[in-house]
Amino acid sequence: MKRFQLESKTLVAFMYDIRVRCPQCEQRADIVMKESLRLSCLACGYGRVYTEGVYRTGGGAFDPFFQLPLYLQTNCCGHILWAYNRDHLAYMRAYVEADIRTSDGENSSVESRFPKWMKQKHNREDVLRAIKRLEIICEKG
Repeated sequence: MKRFQLESKTLVAFMYDIRVRCPQCEQRADIVMKESLRLSCLACGYGRVYTEGVYRTGGGAFDPFFQLPLYLQTNCCGHILWAYNRDHLAYMRAYVEADIRTSDGENSSVESRFPKWMKQKHNREDVLRAIKRLEIICEKG
């Protein structure tokens, strides 16, 4: 039996590198936190610096800063499965694959915020296939 044993993380822990659709060319652009929060697209050269100071939480298939559609999203079980980056996908995979899932009781943890449909055993294979589709997109760049 597989057990979910990763340290609980909040969604903010995955916000260091967010893959989004470029508002100019629709290709992959990256939002990266370094000295400042920057949006940049390697395909067309589009770039922006985030200066708002406050971001919108709540998740969803949009980034919390520029409100751009996430690059890593796919249909799954009648819903949208989305992730910020490769590490976020790996965390989801570990959780979904686990037969035994323990929680630290933190309501702010990523796994506590996963939607019910994603946690249901009868959707496991579909969710894992959707995660695999997104992993392939990550591999392609």
